[in-house]
Amino acid sequence: MSVFDLIAENQIQDYNRRKANGEVKESRTIQPEERTSFESHLFKSIIGCYEKAAEKSEGERQALEERAESLRMQLLIGLEQKGMRITAQSMAKELMAKRQAILGTA
Repeated sequence: MSVFDLIAENQIQDYNRRKANGEVKESRTIQPEERTSFESHLFKSIIGCYEKAAEKSEGERQALEERAESLRMQLLIGLEQKGMRITAQSMAKELMAKRQAILGTA
């Protein structure tokens, strides 16, 4: 055994002794943050624009719809550039359905 192995073993035994005596606080479990893709953020932003537009007057509504359309194009182009054409098509259909349900327009 090398010197480093002896030192490490000594520290482990010391830690185990202190833990048994209650001198060491238990470490808390850290939950990882939920990760979502950029495309998921875009999708949620588009839906958010639709929901806000449904509550606004005509002038503000048009600006929000234009913003949603810009984000929608960014999402669909990004998916197609990644070679995810089928996903882009299904997202387009889903967004069209959400828009119709929220805003009542095609």
